[in-house]
Amino acid sequence: STSTSTSTSTNEGDDNDIVNDNNRELEKDQEEPEFIPVTDCLNWLQDLQRALRRDSDTYRPIGLLLGQWRVVSQKLLPLVVNCSYDSALVLTICKILVILTKPPAEEARRAGGLVLDVKSGKVDDGVIREQIILRDNAIAQSDLLMEYKKIFVRHPTHHYAFKSNHSTKASKEKQTQKSPKQQPGLFSIFTSLLATPLSKTGSSRTTTDHHTIELILHLFRNLLSISPLNTYGSSEKARESMALHRELIVLMKEEMVLDVLMVIGQEVERRENEGYNLLLMEILHHLLRSQDPTDVALSAKQTPPSTSVPVATPNNKANSKKGARKTIITTSTRHTTPASSASNSLRAQLQSERQRIQQTVSSRHSHFGGTLLLSKPGGRHSYVSASGYLSQHHYHHSDTKDGASTNNNTTATASHTPTRRKNKKSAPFVGSGKSSSLHSRHGASLASSREMASPIVQRAKLALNEFCREFVGQCYGPVMKSLKNEFRRDSNRLEEGDRFIFFRIVWFFHQWWRFADRSGEDSFDDVGGGASGDGKNKEVLNSVNKGANEIDGGDKTAKGSAQNLIFTMDVFMFNLVFNSVDEFIERKKPTELAQTVSLYAEMIHMLQNMYVSKDPTERMMALGLMDRIFYAHEAMDRLPKLLSRWTPGTYSREYLCDLVECTHVTLKLLDANAERCKSALSDETDRKRPNDALERMNITASEFDQNAYFMRKFVSNQIVFMHIQLLSRYSVNSPHVNRHIAAYFIRLCKFNINKGDGDMDGFDDALGKNELATKTSTFEPMLYNIGMFTVMEKILNDTTIRDNEDFSSLLMFASSFMKRFARAAEMNPMLYVEAMFKHNYPVHFCELITNMYVDEELRMIALRDILLEDHRRYEGASAAENDGDTEERYNDEEEEELEFNEYADEVDGAISKERRKSSRNGDSDRRSTKIGRP
Repeated sequence: STSTSTSTSTNEGDDNDIVNDNNRELEKDQEEPEFIPVTDCLNWLQDLQRALRRDSDTYRPIGLLLGQWRVVSQKLLPLVVNCSYDSALVLTICKILVILTKPPAEEARRAGGLVLDVKSGKVDDGVIREQIILRDNAIAQSDLLMEYKKIFVRHPTHHYAFKSNHSTKASKEKQTQKSPKQQPGLFSIFTSLLATPLSKTGSSRTTTDHHTIELILHLFRNLLSISPLNTYGSSEKARESMALHRELIVLMKEEMVLDVLMVIGQEVERRENEGYNLLLMEILHHLLRSQDPTDVALSAKQTPPSTSVPVATPNNKANSKKGARKTIITTSTRHTTPASSASNSLRAQLQSERQRIQQTVSSRHSHFGGTLLLSKPGGRHSYVSASGYLSQHHYHHSDTKDGASTNNNTTATASHTPTRRKNKKSAPFVGSGKSSSLHSRHGASLASSREMASPIVQRAKLALNEFCREFVGQCYGPVMKSLKNEFRRDSNRLEEGDRFIFFRIVWFFHQWWRFADRSGEDSFDDVGGGASGDGKNKEVLNSVNKGANEIDGGDKTAKGSAQNLIFTMDVFMFNLVFNSVDEFIERKKPTELAQTVSLYAEMIHMLQNMYVSKDPTERMMALGLMDRIFYAHEAMDRLPKLLSRWTPGTYSREYLCDLVECTHVTLKLLDANAERCKSALSDETDRKRPNDALERMNITASEFDQNAYFMRKFVSNQIVFMHIQLLSRYSVNSPHVNRHIAAYFIRLCKFNINKGDGDMDGFDDALGKNELATKTSTFEPMLYNIGMFTVMEKILNDTTIRDNEDFSSLLMFASSFMKRFARAAEMNPMLYVEAMFKHNYPVHFCELITNMYVDEELRMIALRDILLEDHRRYEGASAAENDGDTEERYNDEEEEELEFNEYADEVDGAISKERRKSSRNGDSDRRSTKIGRP
């Protein structure tokens, strides 16, 4: 061990000491003696393997004992490095490592997050002691697994993998010049064992070869799956785990482990490799765990890191230890006393520090909240909240310290009043607060900003990006077909969480492809402006075709990748997703449901890309899928069900972003297809006897009532409230999410409710230009509520977004919306009152607001009055005409009696005929007044 001086020195001197200590550690590691196995070494290792097989799966006492003895780091791994030529020895050690690194049991995993109830007294003390033992044991297992992962990743033979790219070759040349015997990496020793078994095909591959392949793959799976069992809210522990996982990804790239996975994935459909498909799925899941596909896809356009990564390998332990030394800064107190002696000076300093600590901590349990009892003059007491009292005390102290007056600052004092604990259901979103790059603005998360600055993060993303490109181009089709066959026949090899793992892998590659080499610009553009629900479908088609040209104009790799992703775009895949949605909703599994909805949103995006593709096969597949999902008699679409089942305080913001994005793309896709079907079908087309399947699908799509579908499925107070809640996070949402929300609101404002209502058209024709005639109604009054106004006020008064181009469309919508409301409220002041209440019938409410509360009954009364007035005028005119004819007939004295008798019957017949005609007109008028009466 090296000793360091404890005297104070400058930073430069400390850095020199660290460098010297690292050099001495490197020399010491290079001079370590080699491990030479004795005759019975293999037998002893096999005895150790038998003992571990008999170990308890829940408690693992033997494994914990071996961890305390440091058998892995001091015995097993040095044997692997120095005896890599002995395959039997290395395989035996590999079996031991697989047993030691396997994931904890389910019971231990549950015990690691167990919350002990020690205060209520309802649980027996013996049960609590047993729970404490089980939890401590589970935490010890998790810590030991993390230690094993750190030993593998930061092994001395892997230190070259974490250096910069331009210095790796030079360092290797120097090492080669110094020592002719170069030790291989630890992972390369294990991967070399797969060369012979994988080279055999068909019946030539023996059972031993299969066991060797499974053994090495299980070791990689175990190392990738290791993660802290419970971080207990420690962000430092979580960051350390993520950094270690990224280092493992970089190491697997350098040691060609990812290349081995590529080889297995390409030939997974062969009979000798089909048994590795589920194991390969688990490896992919843990490899892509906690990785953002958008960041991985966009990492290729960022500047690669040129500096070496500071990894705490055993070679630089001294550096990490020295870097962890803390510097204590002693501050002088406000009241100083002259020091007469050393003891008095030390006593005064300790007393002043004790007084300062007592001032900052006013209660023994102030960190945990509680209630404080304050004594006032006159023997009175008052109870206040500890957190609120301390926050106010700290606020006033900081104001007096900065020299600001606190007498007149009433608003600031009010802002620091004690806050009440909020109900869980009052918060619309739940979750850990981790946001993806797809649905969040750049730099919205401080943690993501810190991670972007780390070189190891960039190298891990570049390694994953290259792996995804090769995997999607070469292995995606065979692997996904093999996995779908397992789900199709409901194989007994499937476990409970395999479907969730499969969905996440498919989602990752779909979203990665959407942004790879194209920056995701065509995916974010609002097709056709994203605002109209009426007649701008030509712009929709032009924009979609433009995006298709951009996609097809890319490189051949991207086009091939799109063709391979189609393997997960069939009816079986959609059925699997929809059935999973129903199951997860019924069983109340929000996490699994959120992942399924994310996959469905990516599949809808892929369906749009297939719809605008120049490949006729892809277009036919897209039309067939749309026919089954939207236009069939029993439609498969689950999006309306998902929208109606959303409740605040249950799901995360990412889940709602996926729903909003899926809604936007679905409506735009239906708009574009409706316009295309109208232009594709002519008047001479026989709709009863279509010529082919394409014409049949076009006829079915043209008969689909999209307006009724939108009104029944996508218009409700719940859906509007959902969009408003998501818009309230406008500062965190990505620009395209805000645009999609604004597009939905604009669609509501432009949607014509009265379109196609024949009864209302008849009333309007009868009323003419009367003020009571029906006006064109939209769903815009649904947005006149207090929640919407609160969000609009926050957006319009936010000075930080006024000059930001990402919020230009949102600001434009907010300003125009408030102007329209001001004009409507000027005509109808009751809107201020209506905004405070929820209305259960949106269509009826919007019609009343638009027509100034003139409903159908008032129109019927007005129409009846008009018809009665017309009837009275007609009867008056007919009566005057009849009186004139009678007077002229009876005043003719020169007419003979014989002639009068001849024509008397004819005159009576004419009069009775006129009366019957007038009576019929009166009956018809009365019947017309009854039209539409409830």
